[in-house]
Amino acid sequence: WLKFQSSHSRIAVVASLVSSCTTAPEEREMGQGGGCCRAEAQPTEALPTASVEIYGVTGSKNCMGALLLITDRQLGRLVPTMPGPEGTQTEEFLAMNPFHAVPTLKDGNIIVAESSAILRYLATRYVPQLYPPVDPKRRGYIDWAMDNFACKLYQDVQAVIYPCLGYSAPPPDIAAAAGAARDNMKEFTDFFLREKFVGGGKLSIADYKIAPFLFCYAHPLLLEQGKFECSDRVKRYVADFLEACPSSGLLSSADGGSLKEIMDSRRGAPAPIFPPGGSATIDAASDALKAQARGSGKLKVHGAPPSCNSLSPVLLGMDLGCAEMVPAMPGKDTQTPEFLAMNPFHAIPTLQDGSYALAESSAILRYLATNYGPKLYPSDPEKRSRIDWAMDRFATGIYPEAPKTLYPCLGFGEFPPDAQDAGRALSDKLHEFANFFLSNSKFIAGNRLSIADYKIAPFFYAFAHPMLADRCALILPARVAQFNTNFASSCRAAGIFQSAGGFSLKELLDKGHAAKK
Repeated sequence: WLKFQSSHSRIAVVASLVSSCTTAPEEREMGQGGGCCRAEAQPTEALPTASVEIYGVTGSKNCMGALLLITDRQLGRLVPTMPGPEGTQTEEFLAMNPFHAVPTLKDGNIIVAESSAILRYLATRYVPQLYPPVDPKRRGYIDWAMDNFACKLYQDVQAVIYPCLGYSAPPPDIAAAAGAARDNMKEFTDFFLREKFVGGGKLSIADYKIAPFLFCYAHPLLLEQGKFECSDRVKRYVADFLEACPSSGLLSSADGGSLKEIMDSRRGAPAPIFPPGGSATIDAASDALKAQARGSGKLKVHGAPPSCNSLSPVLLGMDLGCAEMVPAMPGKDTQTPEFLAMNPFHAIPTLQDGSYALAESSAILRYLATNYGPKLYPSDPEKRSRIDWAMDRFATGIYPEAPKTLYPCLGFGEFPPDAQDAGRALSDKLHEFANFFLSNSKFIAGNRLSIADYKIAPFFYAFAHPMLADRCALILPARVAQFNTNFASSCRAAGIFQSAGGFSLKELLDKGHAAKK
């Protein structure tokens, strides 16, 4: 902590100097031990005036995406903030973010947390070309990539990268964890990195999101200690990102606190940024979305009535009158060639709009609202950022408890030995969430529904079933119960929670509860 405090001014100076490269053609040398790249001359453009503050540290991959973006665009500065009593647990910090986590953004009176929500806020307010509002297909693709990475690949980060950085203990089987991470990364890059970047030929907020993580995977430490074999495609992507991002030097040098410096220290010797082998080639003119055309009729949401993640976009599509559900059960329905052509990750929900496809429930919600119900995802930066923060906080803070509590109640797997501990933890997290996001208004963004309410509503409804209290010791907060009442009276399609030919949330939970009794 003292080191970060004392280096605050030096980090700010480094960030300021690197930012000036946005219009400078000269070469930049980066890193220690041989890593370097060349920044191409950039056309001069007027940069917006801002005084954004990012609370976090340069050794955090989640923080680095936002820090790189504000440094590139000269939007603000880093406020070094370590997790713990001297940083995220202080009164001042908790007044901004009661979930005591970094990164946290402060922009005047606007506070936003969760890395993806921060990136969306920065792009929407200051750099729209990184998240193009006039290109629904690309924007949806960017959302899908960010949410897929956060929901699936981040688990691999915790198992493989964190131990190498010294942030956590290694998993019991290091080789197995590395193998799973390698397979998931290949699946991700095969689909989302068919072009140079997720954004196509240029950077997008999805690239700022994933690049710090892929940068770590390309470091030799991950092979030597984590048994992770980095693919040529990942190495090529990292090289391209370092060249395209003017402030990428912060990944390699931050007064000892950069990701590369930490990994070099753990390794015991400086390492080049790229080991040999980053020879993958990408057709610069390729367009992964060109062949996909949006349709003209009703959209289809492939999903299942007892899937809370599916129900969120199904409810929204039904309320807006723009989409209908196509029943699809994981397994037999999601492994067909037709389904895999839409979604190679074989998961529900999946949206079909003509020949264009999109997955991940939050990404689909944003697509539906942006194109068919903009009032549910207002353009006002403060309201939109609160919606994004709530959705991402739910996904990272509350959803991880569902597979240990709700899913076994629905018959999707066995109860773990610690189901009641998980239920008590879920109770606490629901209190924490409701006390912040539902303390002063009927719904998350005010007295009208937003896509954040559609996101959480199926889960909140299911959490209220008596089976969760009996089997998992879940104590439902009164504010969550009130939200359920408010949502039921405001959402025309909410009846699907109770009746769906024997497969609704209520019908399955009633059946499971009766069988247990």
